[in-house]
Amino acid sequence: MCVFHRVIFLLVSLLPSFVFAASPGTLGTTSTGTVNISITIPALVQITNLSDITLGSTSSFPASGNTTACIYSNVASPLGSYYVTASSVNTSGSDFRVKDSGTDYIIYSAYWNNTSSPSQTTTLTSGTKTAQQTGGSAVSLSCSGSSNANFNINFTAAQVQGAPAASYSDVVTIVISPT
Repeated sequence: MCVFHRVIFLLVSLLPSFVFAASPGTLGTTSTGTVNISITIPALVQITNLSDITLGSTSSFPASGNTTACIYSNVASPLGSYYVTASSVNTSGSDFRVKDSGTDYIIYSAYWNNTSSPSQTTTLTSGTKTAQQTGGSAVSLSCSGSSNANFNINFTAAQVQGAPAASYSDVVTIVISPT
């Protein structure tokens, strides 16, 4: 056996002594064994406490609506961080759009705020992940009964100008992800 193979054989034969494994006890009046325990917790996120946004009939613009949300995130760097991807069922390109029962659409603006305030902090583009957000609860799945995020929408006069009178709607899917 050459020197190289002897070194490899020696290293491989020593390897098990460096790895801890469960060990049985010996026969006696007492016997002690050991068990190693390990667990891996993946990055987990959850969104709860959303409500539908109903603006009703309005002739005053801008017209805005919002819903608060509870975001849980155990992501460690920074603690409670997450990403948001919101998608409109009526999207065209990257626009959020409401649709009537026919073929008419109205584009609207959508925003995310990593606090419960309805301010227009992060502009959303349908189907596009935001930059990393902070402020998610890393302690409570229910945010201790409060909200820590806000999804809000806005229709400007220019966006609704020329739209036929009708009821319009959309469904937005909000995906919270750890990366």
